Formats: sequence, structure tokens, C-alpha cells
Amino acid sequence: MINFQGNISDTRISIDFGEASLINYYFGKPDSFNEDSIYLSIDKKHFLSKMNMGTIGDYYDENIIELSLPDNIISEDFFGFLNEKLNLNQLDAEYQVTISKESAQIYQEYWSDIYPLLTALGVQVPTKKKAVKPRHKYLKSLADVPLTIDYKGSKATVYWTKRTEFVIKSGAILVAKTPLTKAGVVGFAGRFGLRLREEQQSKIKDNILIADVTLSSVNEVGTFLYFAGTNSWLQLKSPDGKTLNELTVVE
Repeated sequence: MINFQGNISDTRISIDFGEASLINYYFGKPDSFNEDSIYLSIDKKHFLSKMNMGTIGDYYDENIIELSLPDNIISEDFFGFLNEKLNLNQLDAEYQVTISKESAQIYQEYWSDIYPLLTALGVQVPTKKKAVKPRHKYLKSLADVPLTIDYKGSKATVYWTKRTEFVIKSGAILVAKTPLTKAGVVGFAGRFGLRLREEQQSKIKDNILIADVTLSSVNEVGTFLYFAGTNSWLQLKSPDGKTLNELTVVE
């Protein structure tokens, strides 16, 4: 059992869990947005239809739910967790968020706490057939093969050295301008890309790598270099022009 306080007005229902955790159910479009909150769009049949961070983006349904997350939850990671769990397909092609086992457990516990309240408010989660994504197999023979990227002004040489280890070589050029959504705010991939860059800030000068950077996935590589927006398996190419997808996809 969880404890909470709540109140209702003409514009919203607010449920306060304490510890900086709050749910707002708006009867219409909110007047303002919190850049760290996750917003769920609820359609006329009370189905959860879309999700975004810091804004409702360019969509608007009957009602909006704002999840203001507790301090022990990273907004970008929980967004990815929910996208996968609810199969909302709100992320860029082939985009995945790497979440530790410990964090995933915390996120699941939080979702288990708030989900009954969402259903009590009439929210329904649609059942969707999950799309089958291509699988890729790591090949040791690729460890010494330079994979190049030339996309939207970003240029880099990358080595896939281990199954979960991608090395971006010094001298790589990063896209300088963070892309904005149609609503004029930094979207999920942009926020996550900025976070990755902040973690490696000592190795970046004027949007150029001055030291090698090691990341854990193809998706992190694309997000770090050019804020995602495309299938990076198709952007990484071997010296003979084959994409990393062609070289490693499991048929």
C-alpha cells in the first residue's frame, strides 16, 4: 500500500506521493510544462496514445497526464523504460536505452506503484503487437575494421571492439546544434545525447573529440555524434562500403 495526498480543481487532479513525486491529470492542455516531466496523452476513449518529455509536442488529445518523477529516477531513462514496457514506439529507429538491472528494478517498482492509480483514473494501456527488430551478431573479425560515419556534418571512425564496446576515435566531429522538436524544445534523443556528451566533456573541444571515447551500443554512438534521428546500423560503413547492418544482421 502506498500513501499519497490529492486535490482536485476545475482543470486537474493532483496526486502527491512526496519525495518530489507528483502526478497531474489535466482536463485539457496544461498552461505550462516542466522540462523534466513525462507527459502522457490520453485519447477520447481513455487510451494512452502518446508520450513525450518536457512538452506534449505537436499532438493534443482530450486529457494529459504529467509524471513528475522522484529524485532517484532519471527522466530520460524512465522515458526509455516506459517506451519499451508500453511498446509506444516513441523513440527514433533502432533506439534503445541502456538501463542497469538495479535502475530497471527501481523503475518497475515505481511504475507498479502508480499504475493502479492511473487505471483508477480510467486510463487504459492499448495492447499492441510488438514489432520484430533486426538482430545483429558481434563478429570478432570486425574488431580491427574501421567503420566510418558521415552523417549530417558528423564524421567519425568507430571500432566495434567487443560485444558491448564501441570506440569512437579521436578527431571525430560532433554535430554542434541540438535538434528541437516542432514544439521548439529539446527532444528525448537530444537530451540523452547531451547527457552522453557531458559524461565525456573532458574529451571534447569545440565539438571535436580530442581523445577516444568508448560507448556501449550503436545507438549510443549515433546519439552521441548526431543526436540519433536515423538507423545508425545503416550509417556505420566498412572500407568496402558495406553497412554494419549488412555485415552483422541475423537473417
